[in-house]
Amino acid sequence: MIITRFSLKHFMAVLVLCLGIFLIGASTYMNLPREDFPEVTIPNVMVTTVLDGANPEDVETSVTIPLETELSNVEGLKEMRSTSSESLSVVMMEFDAEVEMEDALRRVKDAVDAAKGDLPQEAEESIVEELSLAELFPILIYNLTGDDNLALSELKDLAERIQDELETLPGVLDVKVHGGREREILIEVDPERLHYYNLTLAQVKGILRGTNRNVSVGASDLPENRLVMRAPGEFKNVADIFNLVIGVGADGTPIFMKDVALVRYSFEDEDSRARLYNFQAGDGSSIGKYVEPKRAISIMISKKTGANVLDLVERCNKVVDTFELPDSVDMVIVQDLSKEVRDTVADLENGIGTSLLLVLAVIFVGLGVRNAILVAMAIPFSMLLSIIVINLMGYTLNNMILYSLILALGMLVDNAIVIIENIYRHHAMGMPRVKAALQGTSEVGWAVIASTATTVAAFAPVAFWPGVIGEFMSYLPITVIIVLTSSLFVGLVINPTLASLCMRVKRGAGEFSDPETEKPTYPLARIYGVFLDVILARPVWTLVTAFLMLIAVVVTQGLYGKGVEFFPSLEPDRLVVSITPPDGTSLSANDHFAKLAEERILGAPGAPFTGPVENLKHVGVTVGLKAGQQSGPASLRIEFVDRGKRTESSNLTMTAVRNRIEGLDASGNRVASPLFGAEYEVIQPEDGPPTGKPVAIEIFGDDFGEMTAVVRDMKTLMEETDGVVRPFDDAATAQPTIEWDVDKPRAAMVGLDQATVSSSLQMVVGGLKSGTFGHGDDEQDIVVRLPEEYRLDTRKIKSVSISNGMGGSVPITSVATANLVPGPVQIKHLDRKRVLKVQSDVEPWVVADADVRRAFQAKVAGYTFPPDVTHRFSGAAEEEDKATEFLSNAFIVAIFAICMVLVVQFNSIAVPSIVMCSVILSFIGVFLGLLIFQKPFGIIMSGIGVISLAGVVVNNGIVLLDAIRQFQRKGLPVREAVVTASMIRLRPVLLTAITTVLGLLPMALKFSLDFANLTYQYDSQSSQYWQSMAVVVIFGLVVSTALTLGVVPTLYYLYERLRVKIVGRYTVEPTRELDALE
Repeated sequence: MIITRFSLKHFMAVLVLCLGIFLIGASTYMNLPREDFPEVTIPNVMVTTVLDGANPEDVETSVTIPLETELSNVEGLKEMRSTSSESLSVVMMEFDAEVEMEDALRRVKDAVDAAKGDLPQEAEESIVEELSLAELFPILIYNLTGDDNLALSELKDLAERIQDELETLPGVLDVKVHGGREREILIEVDPERLHYYNLTLAQVKGILRGTNRNVSVGASDLPENRLVMRAPGEFKNVADIFNLVIGVGADGTPIFMKDVALVRYSFEDEDSRARLYNFQAGDGSSIGKYVEPKRAISIMISKKTGANVLDLVERCNKVVDTFELPDSVDMVIVQDLSKEVRDTVADLENGIGTSLLLVLAVIFVGLGVRNAILVAMAIPFSMLLSIIVINLMGYTLNNMILYSLILALGMLVDNAIVIIENIYRHHAMGMPRVKAALQGTSEVGWAVIASTATTVAAFAPVAFWPGVIGEFMSYLPITVIIVLTSSLFVGLVINPTLASLCMRVKRGAGEFSDPETEKPTYPLARIYGVFLDVILARPVWTLVTAFLMLIAVVVTQGLYGKGVEFFPSLEPDRLVVSITPPDGTSLSANDHFAKLAEERILGAPGAPFTGPVENLKHVGVTVGLKAGQQSGPASLRIEFVDRGKRTESSNLTMTAVRNRIEGLDASGNRVASPLFGAEYEVIQPEDGPPTGKPVAIEIFGDDFGEMTAVVRDMKTLMEETDGVVRPFDDAATAQPTIEWDVDKPRAAMVGLDQATVSSSLQMVVGGLKSGTFGHGDDEQDIVVRLPEEYRLDTRKIKSVSISNGMGGSVPITSVATANLVPGPVQIKHLDRKRVLKVQSDVEPWVVADADVRRAFQAKVAGYTFPPDVTHRFSGAAEEEDKATEFLSNAFIVAIFAICMVLVVQFNSIAVPSIVMCSVILSFIGVFLGLLIFQKPFGIIMSGIGVISLAGVVVNNGIVLLDAIRQFQRKGLPVREAVVTASMIRLRPVLLTAITTVLGLLPMALKFSLDFANLTYQYDSQSSQYWQSMAVVVIFGLVVSTALTLGVVPTLYYLYERLRVKIVGRYTVEPTRELDALE
């Protein structure tokens, strides 16, 4: 081959190239950013519009629908969801993964501008912004905890100082502080005193705003300089506010603020609470025992796309360490993604190391020390060359990349084995090293290129997988293609060059084959030759037996298999218990529900359950008034201890958590009543691409009454489905609300309008900011409002007067009426249609979640929907359908591409058909492996495994058939050519199959050596993730290799006999004519 001839002539350049690959590759690997899973950028844009005072129906009609009408025409839009609530419209748009975020933002802004003319004039300017998913998944969470003697405000001040420092670090996207209360200056005005002095709240607010200002007066030019003049008026201290003149009495005496109000330091109204249970505090003796919670302030850090998680966390920890914490304050890291990344990378690196040892062991046994070293050199050079390319493509080192390297590890030595083994065969027959390197490589070069091309052709279609899952999974085929291409370069350039310099033949090595027939003489080859003579004498029975085995295994899988799963379910490292009380409950009521859950899960103070559940590291509790991005108003974030320290599977702990909230013991027997009055959900974080809940259905219609009734029925059907865990829906319930109905004509007659009345009510009830006090970190809001007894009693509110702008005031009750009405609900749309959703998780013991989905779908099929109500299955079901369709098409495309490579290689249609039979028969191994390991067929993992297998399986067939046809060209009869070529190619076929199998064996067995700690690992998270694919490839390859060595020679022999009967010749004469064209 030209490239091999060139490399042999310029061997010094090849050696320098090897050194460069080694040095640059090693350096690149050490500095490559690490991640748990690859970052998948989903273009999400959010449009927020405020229409003050409008109810949800008005917001939907006046704002949301006009916006949706324009936004629905935006190019590249995949899905549009909206929520219309009181005074607020939020439209969320997800674009196709290939759309650039800048383009998406520009298109959305243009559409919003086009819709402005259809929006009410009272609506505020719509805000268009990117929704960064990185903000939802912080890489690092610190909790500051203190004892009861330390004020929360001091903790928050400390947290905000840390926040300021962390925000300056490169790579940090956002730092958020949760918990605590901001300081403020509170002015509580006495309405009766106001009335006595004939003043109003609006006047007080106006005077505050007008006084608390620094005003630039101007400048005066003097002969020698310029004087700038200003009139400072900002408050210096609280006494300035206390002694502020706000009016003049009838007798001309000044009225001070202290005459009508109480001015004091205070805190903003409490809208959230947080506490932390630390089960590993101190010496860790509290593990398994109840611990007292501590009040907490959380600091959450999110990273920018592409930032190195390990480096960023290390820099954050260094910043935090510079702060001297008081003795009563503890800093607890409750979430550290860098640890997960480090564990995942180390786990997969150990997997690579273990696989490498097994592969090297087989090569050394099969080829001898010197040849094994030459073959083994392909591994570091191919890997490091691939790492260089991966870095140039902007990829990070993550779970997908590392597993791809493991998958490719066994395959990348295939080329080297075939080439080195053939070079050695020629050299052992007396040919000089350089000539043997050229002849041996040229002889099998095109077969090696074809076998690599078939594997690449199998993986290539998966790289074009659309959508979020496709972008996530595309790292696997791209990485494998890079590694195989690198191994082909190494096999054709580096391996022959090193062989020409280093290969030695052992004494008597030339006697390993018969000099006349070239047949191998070692025992295994002789046994194989006898076996071939037997099956070639009975070719039809051989084929019938193989296909009967396929039918038997397929039937057995259907009867006794574990069904189908969409994505593998992993043991969780953390859980979130989301609690959603009825709408309209107070912060204290929400906190009460959280404490009930805490008592059941964690034990104490007067808990009926005995101690906390197993495996707890720490539990963070947050309580608010509104639902969070991923949880309800109250949530418990449970972090488990490291896997090696767990006393039971975290799946069992998750079941225990769910049972305790339900009031069940470990055996499922009722020991207490359920957690009444609130909906709850035990959430396991998704591993891999976001797919939604395993079981979900969306209900569409126009009448919320009908839709809600259907939702309740769907929830019942879901509850009746085996394997489903506590379904929940998003049908909002009305909350009691006091609605102030303003009489607009009457208000206009006394000089008032809707905005003035609403602003006055806001000042009375919630308070209005009327300026600030202080600067920088000491800046505090100045808030004016009524005392608490007025704000909580509507009868007293009615006595408050409003300034009417005509020099007088009128009572609120003269222009507005308070009514108790059902409060606002949220109106949700999906692609411009009203929608409600019911969804649930599945039990941890469920092996095949797809079977649960199908059982629920069968129940829904028997349900009669109202005429105007439609539905669709969403969540994992929707993604499962898309994935199944794509992978089916990808498999067809891969088979076609492989066939095209084979047709080009052999210039025949019959020969590729023979090779493809081994792909079909490999399903015997696929289903056999799943049956033995009791694993479900994974649509994602097993599906990709089958496609990968198709490319790997044909390699042995190509090498074998190429050798048979070469011997036919030498004039051997077909049967002798089949036997001789098969015996010669036995060792490389076995070695390439065994190395690929051993490369994946640690992952299939969930076992690897821990080289750092000189121990071993079992059942790691990454092995749980990839085991299904490893099992499919291993068993499929083992069976297909056995069949390749038996069925492929038999099929070719039958084909030649049939061809001879038709054509009348025993040899392939056309190839001699084709040789003349070369």
